Amino acid sequence: MKTRPIALASLAACVCACSLYTTRSTAQTDEAAPALPETNARCELCHINLAKEELVTAHLAQGVTCAHCHGYSAEHRDDEMSATKPDVMFGRAEVAPFCLGCHGEHKSPELVEAFLTEWKGKRRENGRLILAKPTCTDCHGTHVLTAVPMLGPGH
Repeated sequence: MKTRPIALASLAACVCACSLYTTRSTAQTDEAAPALPETNARCELCHINLAKEELVTAHLAQGVTCAHCHGYSAEHRDDEMSATKPDVMFGRAEVAPFCLGCHGEHKSPELVEAFLTEWKGKRRENGRLILAKPTCTDCHGTHVLTAVPMLGPGH
């Protein structure tokens, strides 16, 4: 059973709610959900660019870690070959509704329209093609996290 944080108006309230409504893997459904980590240290072991990624650092400064959005993800963290996905991943159409659950409506809709006017039909530096409707991560951080697979002896 997977659950996501409930939609709330403020980031502070979201942080509290996220710690209560954690995503659990199927292997953990019969057990109590583990406490969410307070840092991204375990994630940074493989995702080496995480500590400098704008979206991640802004959220971490408010106490929101990777696990708050992507779940506890024990199997993902323990997979040295980076083949297992986190408990929760977001498709492009899911990004804005999830972000708006904590952040509410965009403070400057005119900036979104200006962005769309400038970038519609073009590819951004992060490789994303901007379509008819931009999503939060088109402007706010690239949120493309590099994973470094752990290689065994002789590699």
